[in-house]
Amino acid sequence: MQKLFLRTLGGVQITLGDRLLTGQLPAKAQALLCYLAVTGRPHSRPALAGLLWSDKPEAAALTNLRQTLSALRRSLGSHLRITRHSVSLEPTAPRWLDTEVFADKLLSSRSDAQKLQEAVEIYRGDFLEGFYVQGAPAFEEWAIVERERLRTMALEALHMLTTHHARTAEYATALHYATRLLAMAPWQEEAHRLKMLLLARSGRYTEALAQYERCRQVLAAELNVEPAAETTALYERIRIARSMRRHNLPSQPTPFVGRERELAEISRLLADPTCRLLTLIGPGGIGKTRLATRAAALASQHFLHGVRFIPLAPVPSPDMIATALVKNLDLDPHGHDLSEQVLDYLREKEMLLVLDGFEHLLEGAPFLSKILENAPDIKLLVTSRERLGLRWESLFAVEGLAMPPPDDDNSLEYDSVKLFVQLASRAHPNFAPEHEVSSIVQICRLVEGMPLGIELAAAWSGQRPCATIAHDLEHGIDLATPLQDVPRRHRSLRAAFEHSWQLLSDEERSVFGRLSVFKGGFDIEAAIHVAGASPEVLSALTHKSLLRRTTSGRYTMHELVRQYAADKLAISPAEEERVRQLHCAHYVALLKAQELALNRAEQREALQKIDGEIENVRRAWAWAVERGDVDAISAAMHVLSLFYDARGLGEEGSKTFEAAVKALQGPATRDARAHQALGQAMLYLGVSKLRIGEHQKAKESIEESLEILHEHGDHYCASIALNNLGIIYGIRGEYAKARELFKQSLELCDLISAPHRKAVILNNMGILERMLGEHERARRMSQESLEIYRQIGHRRGMALALQNLGLVAYYDGEFAKAQQLYQESMEIFRQLGDRWGMAVSLNNLGEAAREQGEYREAERALRKALALYRENGDQNGEVNTLSALGIVARKMGKNAEARRYLQRALHIAVKTGSLPVAMEALVELAALRSERNEREEAIEILSFIVGHPATEKRTAEQAQALASEVAATLPTPAVTAAQERGRRKSLTEVINEVGRWS
Repeated sequence: MQKLFLRTLGGVQITLGDRLLTGQLPAKAQALLCYLAVTGRPHSRPALAGLLWSDKPEAAALTNLRQTLSALRRSLGSHLRITRHSVSLEPTAPRWLDTEVFADKLLSSRSDAQKLQEAVEIYRGDFLEGFYVQGAPAFEEWAIVERERLRTMALEALHMLTTHHARTAEYATALHYATRLLAMAPWQEEAHRLKMLLLARSGRYTEALAQYERCRQVLAAELNVEPAAETTALYERIRIARSMRRHNLPSQPTPFVGRERELAEISRLLADPTCRLLTLIGPGGIGKTRLATRAAALASQHFLHGVRFIPLAPVPSPDMIATALVKNLDLDPHGHDLSEQVLDYLREKEMLLVLDGFEHLLEGAPFLSKILENAPDIKLLVTSRERLGLRWESLFAVEGLAMPPPDDDNSLEYDSVKLFVQLASRAHPNFAPEHEVSSIVQICRLVEGMPLGIELAAAWSGQRPCATIAHDLEHGIDLATPLQDVPRRHRSLRAAFEHSWQLLSDEERSVFGRLSVFKGGFDIEAAIHVAGASPEVLSALTHKSLLRRTTSGRYTMHELVRQYAADKLAISPAEEERVRQLHCAHYVALLKAQELALNRAEQREALQKIDGEIENVRRAWAWAVERGDVDAISAAMHVLSLFYDARGLGEEGSKTFEAAVKALQGPATRDARAHQALGQAMLYLGVSKLRIGEHQKAKESIEESLEILHEHGDHYCASIALNNLGIIYGIRGEYAKARELFKQSLELCDLISAPHRKAVILNNMGILERMLGEHERARRMSQESLEIYRQIGHRRGMALALQNLGLVAYYDGEFAKAQQLYQESMEIFRQLGDRWGMAVSLNNLGEAAREQGEYREAERALRKALALYRENGDQNGEVNTLSALGIVARKMGKNAEARRYLQRALHIAVKTGSLPVAMEALVELAALRSERNEREEAIEILSFIVGHPATEKRTAEQAQALASEVAATLPTPAVTAAQERGRRKSLTEVINEVGRWS
């Protein structure tokens, strides 16, 4: 019996054996056959007649059925089972039905991608596509239901295939299925998101962004809706990703050899959505860093926003982890809480973070949990000698490279031997490994395949026979140590270090030990001044793999090598003391040398110079504080304060100057110089506290410092103290006190002739006068500040003064002029790479656009500003922008959105003590209440604002104008009662009432 082939997907095709029957059968005969095959059961004659001839009387319909069955019997013969009462296909006859095979493959596929692929290949198109039977509405209804059922199954299969191939990074295949999915269901928004993501991960960012536009157009045309927030958020993430560098993985001076099995397993774990934190664990020198960077490079395409490498070896304490992240994520640190800044930045990112060398920071591991909890698309790849002890953690033990057993004929094929041969051949072009295979194998086995040990041993292969190197390693002092608490691999590594040490000259040994005082690398000038190194010795140590030289000419030392060298230096305490003191003096002098530049046109270069040496600066400072070195502390303090302020490192500054205060309190009771230094330390501690929002502590510290500074006639620092106290009182809304403090600060500044300080104070006085509504005075002060900044070439100061001049113009209603000044300032900030300043500019440009009725442009600029503020962790900026966005939303009729923005702004303003900004947000919230016909409640809030001492003049005028407008719609007694209630309310009561409003 010939096999019947029936295709119903993408049209109808009926074949018996190799004979095509489709064109030989009438349409209703084809329809009847399809119905019998797909339903797979007997049907009564009346039911079939009604299905296909419902427009005819029953007798006529049954007659037509008999004729159709006769035609089918002639074509199909024994494939039909026909009785007087029912009709069906013969169940034992051989047949192939595409819908049956399609459904069977889907049901049995589970997670089998091959079966899913076979199933969707069968689905050539919709069920009975293009096939129509006239006068059979019942059949058409059945076909429509069946078509949708099969179509839904196909769409699910295509979605599963798309996500499967996306997860395995087979992006071309995934895109093929995503495109098919959208061709069938162009309105399916999730499919658009999938395709956007796949295009982005393939590096096709422009196409990914264009796909969003297609999605938007389809949804508007088909459903008359805008894309969901999730889709728009993905668009923004892709737009940001397009401008980001893919990775900052360090280049490697030595080849990567082998590790195929480890890389495959790590890749599998990183692709597993349940594995969010993978720790590569193993002893020092085992190759964890190289393995992690290699795995990260291979996985970088899987992460929309790429990979970031964060070296943690230089990080001195767990509370500095956030600082390291801020630096290596290319953030501009701002705000009082760098941890929150990191979390805000990562929250919407899809990124792999490689945290290298975590073992000394284990107390900071809970911060990694916070990252994983707050940023669902972040994965962490950590290297550590110890497990982190987190529930998120998956462990991967890193062992030495594969080593050949003794007398293996294929020894040169093992990874450890390959690495040795490659390194030796690079160092010594005439190296002939075939003559020394057994000794090379012995070396690799002695260091147990540890890459660092192999690298150090290979460095000597051109100068000594490998047999001698192996002998020296085997008889190394530490190799046979009886201590049980030293890991075996560390003994082998120690032997490699000891071997290198023994073969150094006396001068090389001395310099090598002294170089251990550096942290984070060093330049040749520092090596000469601190360690007494000559270029020849540095070159020799580099050739022997004890130093590495970067492309910029800077020298670095592997942390384990540095620790070994430090042990050697510590053998002579007097020598260690001398070198640490030289190191401290060198980097304090480096800081001092940048002081003038930090207040002039060279500010950017000076900051970059300190950035490059910050680890050495921190080590030098720690030594000065530990020794109570008053001269070093005094010399470094001011520059460090400027640096922390410019880089937004308020938390680090706070800890730094707290340590100085403690170190100086004892000597200050005995020595006038130490007492003055204590006053300066307390000043800079207060400034740091101010930057992180601890206003009361800042006030107390600065006021105490001011007494000491006045006692010693330190006018320069006293001027700084008075200026910062003025800022604190201004934030608190105590404007008269702030004005007096600024005036005193300026008088001292004139005594000492410090133009930069005068410009700073004038700028702050201009801000205060503007807040008080004295616009002409504000303009005059900001203009004078700008002129001073221009004379000394301080570009950042110029940008700040231009912003304040723009704000004066804005408050005077000169919005076009304000925009011009903001743009000029923005260009300076952009050239400086100052993200905080760019955020300020965008915020002000948004507000100017709003006042000119350009609400879309205003919203766009303000959202950009908000994103920058959040990335920088700047809550002061964030609260201003949230309030501005609330106003724009209200202008656009989006009252619910406006309320959310304003309530968030109010919450942050109260938390940070920014009461003038809180009053601005309350005015807008009162306006929203009035629009909800809650007019008496609006009057209460506005009366409270007008009577509050922290309210700026402009805000009070706005509140009074709105109150008069609302009062005109209410009876006089109701207005009077509401005003009285508002005057009696406290800030807490108003905040609580507004917070309950939904």
